[in-house]
Amino acid sequence: MCDALPVIGPRDLSPALEAFNTKWAAPYGRVAKTLHRLVGAAARLSGSRVLRARALGPFGFQPGNNATRVFEYPWAALAVPVEAGEIVVDIGGSLGGLQFVLAKEGASVINVDPSDAAAMGWPLDQETFADMNRAFGTTVELRKRFLADAGIESESVDKVYCISTIEHIPQAEIASLMKEIRRILRIGGHAILTVDLFYDLTPFTDRSANVHGTNIDIAALIGASGMTLVQGDRAQLNGYPEFDPRVVLSQAQDHVQGHLAVNTAQAFVLRK
Repeated sequence: MCDALPVIGPRDLSPALEAFNTKWAAPYGRVAKTLHRLVGAAARLSGSRVLRARALGPFGFQPGNNATRVFEYPWAALAVPVEAGEIVVDIGGSLGGLQFVLAKEGASVINVDPSDAAAMGWPLDQETFADMNRAFGTTVELRKRFLADAGIESESVDKVYCISTIEHIPQAEIASLMKEIRRILRIGGHAILTVDLFYDLTPFTDRSANVHGTNIDIAALIGASGMTLVQGDRAQLNGYPEFDPRVVLSQAQDHVQGHLAVNTAQAFVLRK
């Protein structure tokens, strides 16, 4: 485990985080948006979605990603590096590249995501995943279900990844999700999570929600999980007494900024 990684994403990335992004062309893929369309058009004319995948790389299929992913993807990959032979679950992985990177590093990956990604250019379906696996030489498995219905046995998973998904889940369902994560993890397994932190919502303002989601009480989330915080500064995690909104907001210029500069990203690791 890398103890030196930050909790709130920094505007200036460390060499290790930058190296990951360079290697995997994260978080937007190998070409800019205009070239993305051209490559996609050429691939469609040739009838090869595999060709498109190889040209763009594993991160080339969510070009509308929030800018905070420049921090979140490398952080998640480096916080507790995956080991060959491990079984990992990516919750809400959609068409994101992290799942394919983890698979290329030797893990058996299950993407649990009931949503649809048709608006991003490709639908989130088994045919799409078969093409992407052929392109990247991986065997990521897609289960289009909620975690509780995904058929994953208790204590069968080494790591669970959840990248900027929890803030979009109804508050009433978060505790049950965290208990499910704990259930499927082996003893000593890790949950690697990132959660958006919105500057225009409580505890910074009186507003409770925006079009992107809500500010999650991380302390309550961790309490509901029954797991232990092993990487994460309580002073940078919303909901803990040590978290001072005035201090965090005063440091906003040093944080990685999302689209329209309304959010940054908190990252932390739990262990069962």
